[in-house]
Amino acid sequence: MKVAFGVSLSPGTPLLQEMDTRRFIDLAKMADDYGAEAVATHDTAFLGGDAYVRATLIALGATRARVGLRPTNPITREPQVMASFLASIDSLTGGRAFMDLASGDSAVLNIGYEVATRARIEDYVTCVRNLLAKGEASYQGRPQRIRWASTVTRPRIPISICAEGPKMLHLGGRIGDGVTVGTGLLPEVIQDSVARIHAGARDAGRSPSDVDVWFTTRTSLHEDRDTAIQLVKASVSSILNHSMRFGLDGKHLPDALRAKVQEYTTTCSTRGGTPSAWRRSGSRTTRSSASRWPGARRTGSRASRRSPRPARGRSG
Repeated sequence: MKVAFGVSLSPGTPLLQEMDTRRFIDLAKMADDYGAEAVATHDTAFLGGDAYVRATLIALGATRARVGLRPTNPITREPQVMASFLASIDSLTGGRAFMDLASGDSAVLNIGYEVATRARIEDYVTCVRNLLAKGEASYQGRPQRIRWASTVTRPRIPISICAEGPKMLHLGGRIGDGVTVGTGLLPEVIQDSVARIHAGARDAGRSPSDVDVWFTTRTSLHEDRDTAIQLVKASVSSILNHSMRFGLDGKHLPDALRAKVQEYTTTCSTRGGTPSAWRRSGSRTTRSSASRWPGARRTGSRASRRSPRPARGRSG
């Protein structure tokens, strides 16, 4: 069975300098040359420079892979702005743009907003799609229009939903062209996650095989193993915030860890910020969760791999 891989790239510094530009383009080209099916970059101004700039550089380096944002959110960019970006990248790459949409974390919390609800995510996806296909739509009751819809390379650009909980998995199956799953990589977790996605697809009258399912991991590459582990801890700890902040049910959490994880997420909510920021300030929970929580045990910058989809006959 063939496994497809995608990567999300970061320049390694908050802001790209002129001398970094060529190196970043070459990094995208390397990922493309080695067979990555998708090459993307994160969209949070809290962590550094503008994602649209990085995505454009990726588009200049990757001549085969899909190019986009992984992840972005429905809060910091209006649907009209996002539709313009997607159409621009799609035109620049000859029809290879995509985006992964999440509820928002550091990009949203650090400007004083709450993360997006599932209803808002669905409204955003619908609006972006209608803008690209028809040139007009509404979002949160407000009109959104563009006058260039007739010039787009594709009237529908793939939008995947990032999901780390049961309800988001169901939503992804219901409305997403794909779902990027962050629940973990243990067999029973994968099976349950895929089942929830397929249930969402069926509830919307869709075929489950029409939903492109990917699983995301937290990876860290470094010549020194201990350094690699240290660098990925903040990313691994953020899993707790993403997947546990709205409750622990249906998350495959061992009973022995429920009290500790509940304390962790509650404290983060009270202090503000994210678990990764809390970890840097001295919390020891990360070490415990990374070694004992199934969802984190095998995870560790973001690489994604697609789940097998026998219905489409992929093999190799």
